[in-house]
Amino acid sequence: MFEELLPSQPDEEKLPCDLLVERTEGFSGSDIRLLCKEAAMQPLRRLMTLLEDREEAVVSEDELPKVGPIKPADIETALKNTRPSAHLHAHCYEKFNADYGSQILQ
Repeated sequence: MFEELLPSQPDEEKLPCDLLVERTEGFSGSDIRLLCKEAAMQPLRRLMTLLEDREEAVVSEDELPKVGPIKPADIETALKNTRPSAHLHAHCYEKFNADYGSQILQ
């Protein structure tokens, strides 16, 4: 999912997908998608801050800076702001398993 949702360009630094997999233990697919969206917003937030700090009220299109790549630090920020939600539904799955799951004893 990380490679699909956070593709890197050939000249960009590769994101540590193996580390991301470890750090997102307990995340659902929806949680990972939210994490990737949060990480993808970080370069845009940096750009917005840069534009807000400029003294000129109007910036010509030629002078607009480009939105940068997603950096590992952006992932760290997203991890701090995104929490797994799958554990919130764990009791439903446990109840379903108790009611309808296999009751084979070992």
